[in-house]
Amino acid sequence: MSSHTVVATANVHRGLGAADARRALDEVLEQEPDLIGLQEWHPWRARLLLATGRVGLARGRRVGQRIGRQNADHFWTMPVLGDCVVGARRDRFTLDEARVVPLSRPARADKPERWLGIEPPHFATVAVYDDHVAGRRVSLVNYHLVPGVQARGRYRDDRPLLVARHQHEVRRVQRLVDEQLALGHTTYAVGDSNFDGLRLDGLTSAWEGRDDQPGTLGPRRKVDDVFGPGPAVSVRLLENASDHKAVLVQRPD
Repeated sequence: MSSHTVVATANVHRGLGAADARRALDEVLEQEPDLIGLQEWHPWRARLLLATGRVGLARGRRVGQRIGRQNADHFWTMPVLGDCVVGARRDRFTLDEARVVPLSRPARADKPERWLGIEPPHFATVAVYDDHVAGRRVSLVNYHLVPGVQARGRYRDDRPLLVARHQHEVRRVQRLVDEQLALGHTTYAVGDSNFDGLRLDGLTSAWEGRDDQPGTLGPRRKVDDVFGPGPAVSVRLLENASDHKAVLVQRPD
């Protein structure tokens, strides 16, 4: 029986070409993670997932028809809305349900670079699996929160609308985590918070006790995280063509 679970998160920049995006994905999969969360993985990259596994669309709590190779190693769930894809090893997990949850709506932004001054909506993807190795139910929450809210280690005073939006999104993610924990599921929350130092009640950041380690988006910026039950045994970073490093975290079952 396996004594650990490896969970990966990777923000693969939406502007990367197909070849770079595929290499970034392959580099993560080469590490053989059990569960994976991808951010900025939009529908036009579906064919890249099909090259590595079977793919289904999350529709409400149901997953649409799965396409791809029958003997594929991974099963991917793509959201109808949002950019947070989840994946799992098919030799260990069976997907029970998946859904897309809105974290925020389109609204006016106080960030100059936003087109028409509008901040787009943000979503999380929540998947529930049966873990045949550890004999448990596992929930994976994959999020991507609004950017541009932090400077010099704190919320920006000059962007109150954006800060309020980010705080709202954090509360929504916390609610999702609370719901899964209340069901008795082993819960992992992964993604790009765009905030160095995010904490979620009931789960432990992979960066707990690792403040001296390099970050995922520039020096000491640990915006990409894998939250889970208890401290991480190991944390590894993977360089790729994206502006974020991927994170692989091992925890005991």
